[in-house]
Amino acid sequence: MSSEHRRDDGPPAALEGVRVLEIGQAESAYAGKLLADLGAEVVKLEPPEGCPTRRLAPLARAAGTARPVSLFFAYMNAGKRSVAMAADHRRSRWILGRLAAAADVVVDAQGLLDGLGVEPSPGLIHVSISGYGRSGPRAHWHLSDLVASALGGALYVTGEPQDPPTALACWQAYQSASLVAASAALVALRHQRRTGIGQRADVSIVECVAAVSHITGVGKWLDDGIVPVRNGTSLFASCPSGAYRCRDGLVYLMVNRPAHWKALAEWIREVTGIEEVCDPLFEGPSSQRIPYRDLLDRYIEALTNRLTVAEAFHEGQRRHIAMTPVASAAQVVSDPHLSSRGFFVELEEPQLARLRVPGPPYRHSLTPARIAGPVPQVGEHSAAVLAEWLGLARADFEELVRNGLVTDPGRICQETGGQTPRATSRQRPGDDRPSCAPAETGRISASKRAESQASAVATAGTGRSGPASEPGQAGETGERPPGALSGVRVVEFTAGMAGPWIGRYMAWCGAEVIRIESHARPDVVRLYVPPWAPERGVEPTMSPWFTDWNAGKRFLALDLTKPEAVEIAKRLVAISDVVIENYSTGVMDKLGLGYRELVRVRPDLVMLSTTGFGATGPYARYVTWGPNIEAASGLAALSGFPGRPCTITQYAYPDAISALHGLVAVLAALEYRRRTGRGQWIEIAQLEATAAMLGPLLAERLLTDREPGRLGNRSRDYAPQGCYPCRGEDRWCAITVRNEAEWQALCRVIGREDLGRDRSLARAEERRRQADRIDRAIEQWTRARDALEVAERLQAAGVAAAAVATVEDLYRDPQLRARGFFERIPHLTRGTVVATGVPLALEGTPGRSGRSGARVGEDNRYVLGELLGMNAEEIARAEASGAVEPPRPASGSRGNSSAPGDGGR
Repeated sequence: MSSEHRRDDGPPAALEGVRVLEIGQAESAYAGKLLADLGAEVVKLEPPEGCPTRRLAPLARAAGTARPVSLFFAYMNAGKRSVAMAADHRRSRWILGRLAAAADVVVDAQGLLDGLGVEPSPGLIHVSISGYGRSGPRAHWHLSDLVASALGGALYVTGEPQDPPTALACWQAYQSASLVAASAALVALRHQRRTGIGQRADVSIVECVAAVSHITGVGKWLDDGIVPVRNGTSLFASCPSGAYRCRDGLVYLMVNRPAHWKALAEWIREVTGIEEVCDPLFEGPSSQRIPYRDLLDRYIEALTNRLTVAEAFHEGQRRHIAMTPVASAAQVVSDPHLSSRGFFVELEEPQLARLRVPGPPYRHSLTPARIAGPVPQVGEHSAAVLAEWLGLARADFEELVRNGLVTDPGRICQETGGQTPRATSRQRPGDDRPSCAPAETGRISASKRAESQASAVATAGTGRSGPASEPGQAGETGERPPGALSGVRVVEFTAGMAGPWIGRYMAWCGAEVIRIESHARPDVVRLYVPPWAPERGVEPTMSPWFTDWNAGKRFLALDLTKPEAVEIAKRLVAISDVVIENYSTGVMDKLGLGYRELVRVRPDLVMLSTTGFGATGPYARYVTWGPNIEAASGLAALSGFPGRPCTITQYAYPDAISALHGLVAVLAALEYRRRTGRGQWIEIAQLEATAAMLGPLLAERLLTDREPGRLGNRSRDYAPQGCYPCRGEDRWCAITVRNEAEWQALCRVIGREDLGRDRSLARAEERRRQADRIDRAIEQWTRARDALEVAERLQAAGVAAAAVATVEDLYRDPQLRARGFFERIPHLTRGTVVATGVPLALEGTPGRSGRSGARVGEDNRYVLGELLGMNAEEIARAEASGAVEPPRPASGSRGNSSAPGDGGR
C-alpha cells in the first residue's frame, strides 16, 4: 500500500492494509465507499471513457466548466483510486486478473471476474453483486433499482392506497445491496485472516430488498394470512402512528408501548379537554387500539393542529413520546442536532473545489471513518496502482497507454514526483496469511517476482487459462464448515430491531450471541398477541418478528436494577468479544454497564451503541422508532409523488439499514483489534445512518440551496420509468428503460413503433419532458395484460421489468425458491417456522439459523453454569435474590411452515 493510503496525517484506520478492487456502477458504489472510508485501499476499475455513474443525477456545473459533475459519483467515490482500462482486450483482461490476485477483496457487480478464465487465488474474497444471484431461472433477467424494489416486496407496501406502489428516493435498493456486500466482505475477511482461505459471496439485490423489508415479509404473512398493502403514513401493526398536521408542517408519531399511549392520551386530554381519549378501552398493546384508529387520529389531530412542529416535537419528547418532524432536505442540512455533532463534512472535488456531504454513518472512538481523499479523475491512479500492485515499470505502462488499453489522465508526475512508480516488496500491515501462500495471492514479496510479473503484463496474451474454481467450498465429506464468525462471542443489551438484527446476522455467521433481557421490561416483540387466537393474550415466544430478529441466540434473564445482576453481566462481558446495545442514551451508564466500566473487565472489548439520535447533541435522549427516523432524516419528504407531503415505509427501513451499518462497523473494529489488540467504542445515530444513504440529494441541497423534487417512480437518469397498472385488482408492473436500445425494444413490444420513430423522443431527457404522453401509451398496453406476462415479454426483449410482488408472490417466487432464500428454522413451541433469509450468501462458510422461540431466560443454566462456572447453589441464590429471573412456562403451538392454500395450516 502506498503511503498516501496509510493516512499517516490522522488517526489510524480500521481497515488499513486491506486492498479492494471495485468493479461496478451504482450497485456497488456504496460498498466501496464504506470500505474506503474505513481505511481500505479501494481501486475503482473504470472504462476509458469513465464509469457511467459519472453522469448520474444530481448534476452540478462549476462556473467556466463544460462538463457537469455528478454529485452521486462524487459522494460515492471520493477517497477511492481510479484505474481506467479497456476490459475487452485479452491483455487488459489479463491485467484485470492480476489486479484481482493482488487484492484481498474484489467487489464485482459486472461479472467481469467470472469471464476471465483465471483461477482465483486461494485467499481471494470475491463478492459478486447481481440482480438475482448467479443461479436460478431468472439469473439472466435485467434489473434496475425500481425493478429490484418491486421484486423484493418493498414497493407494493409503500405509498398511499390511491397511488401506484411507490419507490424510495436515491437508489435505496442498490445501496441496501451495497451494505450487504460490504458486510459479506468483512465477514469473509474475518474468516480469511484466521484460515488463509477466501470465498465468494453471491449477493442478490432482490434478496437484499426482501431482507430489509422483512417486517412485511413471509414470517408475518404465514402467521396471520394477511397480505400487507399500502397504508399511507400509518403502520398496520402500530396504533396510533402516522404523519399529523401541525400549524406549520407535519410531525410523525408512533406509539408502540402501553406506557407511551398513556402519556399521549393524558397530553391530549390536558390540551384539548377530550376526556374520552383516556378510556381504558384504548390501553394495552397496539392490537387493542387498531379497531379505533380513525377515532384516535381525530383526537391526535385535535392536539397537533394547535401546535407548531417544534412545540409538538419537543413537548412530545419531554413526555417520552416518539414524535419527530417530517423534515425537508433544507431542514435536515440545517438541523441543530446534526450541526452540534458535526455530521456534515467536506470532500474535495476538482471542478467544484469543496463539496459538503453527509459524514460517516458510524463513529469509531479509535479509528474514525472519514473521506481520505478527493474525487478521482478517470484513470488518475492507473500508473501508480499498476506499479504498486503489479510492479509494472513506467515504460510498460506507457506502452499500454499507446495501445489504448489503459487511460492516463496526465497526472502521473503529480503522483510520483516525476519518478517512475516503484513496486513495494514488503508484506502489508496486518497480513497474517500463512507464509506458504502461493504467489498468486498477489503479495509482492520480492523485487524479482515484481519484475517478472511486470514483464508478463507487458508481453503476455491470455495468461492463465482454465475454468474458475470456487474458493472456500466445503470438502467432499459433506460436512458443513464452521461459521465464518465462529469463536466470536457477542453480548446483547437490546430491544426492537435495530440492535437485535446485528446479532441475528452474527449468529447466522457462527458467532455465539447471548441476549440479556428481563420479564419486568419485555421487548416489544415479547408483547405479541397472536391474531389467529387473540383470546390467548400475550405470547412472548410466538412473534414471527422475534424469529426474524433473534433466531440462533442464547437468552439470559437478569434484573439489571440489582447490583448482583450487573456483576453477572460484567462477568459475561469479560469472556466476550463484542457488546451490542440500543437502550436509550445514558441507560447503560446508569446501570454501571457503560463502555468505561466494561473495558475494565475486558480491555479489548468492541462495543456498539445504537440509538435514534446518537449519544451526544441536544436530542440525544429523545426516543424514536424506525418510521420516526424516516421522517427526521428527509427520506419521507424526498420520496413519493409530488402531490404527497411525505412517504413512509411499512417496514421500518432505518432499523434495517442501521443494523447493517452496525454490522459493518463491528466487523471493521474486530479487524482492527486483530491487527493491534485494541478494542473500541462505536456509536451509531440512526438518523445519521439513514441520512448517509441520501448523500447525493443532501449534497445537492447544500450546494444549490434548492430542494430536490419528489419524482414518484420516475428518474432523472432513465426514461420512461414507472409502475404501470395491469389486469386485476391492485396489480402492477415496474419498468425501467435505461438506454436507447431498450427504448426501441419497449416500443416494439407494446406495438408503438411510431413512438420509436418519433425523433422528439430519441433521447432520455426528451422522453422525460414527455413522460405523461409515454406513460399513457404504456398503460394502455399494460392494463389489458397480466403483470407477469408484461414483465416476461419485456425481459425477453432486454428491458428491465417485473411484476410488483405482494408477500404471497414473494413466497412463491421461483427465483427465490430455487436459491433457497427462505429459511426453515426450528422453533421450540411451533416446531418449524419459515423466515426471510439472510442475504450474505457466503459460499465457503454458508450460515444457518439456530433455534427460535426461546423464552426469556431460556439459557440461564448454560450461561451461568457452563460459561461462568456458577454451581447450582450459586444460581439458586441469584434467583432467590431476583438478580436472575427463571424462565416461565411457554404456551401455545402453531407452526407457520406452510402458506395459506398450501394445505399445511
